[in-house]
Amino acid sequence: MSQWAGQVAVITGAGSGIGAGLARHAAALEMRVIAVDVCGEGLDELRREQAAQGRTLRGVRLDIRDAEAVEALAAEVFADEGRVNLLFNNAGVLVDGKSWERSIEAWRRSFEVNVLGVVNGIRSFVPRMLQQGAPGRVINTSSIGGLLGGGPFMGAYQSSKHAVTALTESLHHELNREAAPIAASLLCPPAVNTAIMAAEPPLQDRHSEEEARFHRQLAGKLAEGESPEAFAARVFEEIAAERFWIIPDTSHHPALALRHESIMARRNPVGLY
Repeated sequence: MSQWAGQVAVITGAGSGIGAGLARHAAALEMRVIAVDVCGEGLDELRREQAAQGRTLRGVRLDIRDAEAVEALAAEVFADEGRVNLLFNNAGVLVDGKSWERSIEAWRRSFEVNVLGVVNGIRSFVPRMLQQGAPGRVINTSSIGGLLGGGPFMGAYQSSKHAVTALTESLHHELNREAAPIAASLLCPPAVNTAIMAAEPPLQDRHSEEEARFHRQLAGKLAEGESPEAFAARVFEEIAAERFWIIPDTSHHPALALRHESIMARRNPVGLY
């Protein structure tokens, strides 16, 4: 029996990609999993898959941008389970393209999902977790892009992920001041083989060949990344070690150091991409 057996995990964005990988791994560890996603089809497939392996997983179709819906979910989970040991605020979208050419609707979607979705999870679950009388951890998904400097065509995505990084650092300090065993972690995925770019507009809608080429290259890099299931296993190892910074891929460390050196020396941003 694993150390996680019987504990409760709430995972947003669990209908596909990293979230689905986390849900599968948590279920394999015999956790009580509440998988949340805006896509009901993805959740149905995940439930069927887990049932075929003799595992129970609860799916909840919900838009994390809806603060009232997230609050209702938190109330229901705590009424049923009494606690949440791991809260993964993971749901996210990747909006790329020139900063001045993406619509305000695209910008708004990036921040409403990537940032306010995390905020909604924090506001509804953390107060209850602080009162549950059991250890818990809030894991917010940022990105390697939430640590590195902004790259071309990544303004909407990376600025939202930098917001998640700063938010989670603040949450860490705030939780340290509370008399409860609740902690925070920041998850910074590298290239993981997910379909996160599938929701983006088709390439013919791009305004330049350079932009379209970047989009194709990024999609190709993601396709070559490790599987969500393999990634999830490494994430849980980092959580077990009680790490705040969950950065499984250290290949970006030189670029991160170069960015910090550039800031300290007040040099113009360097091209890390």
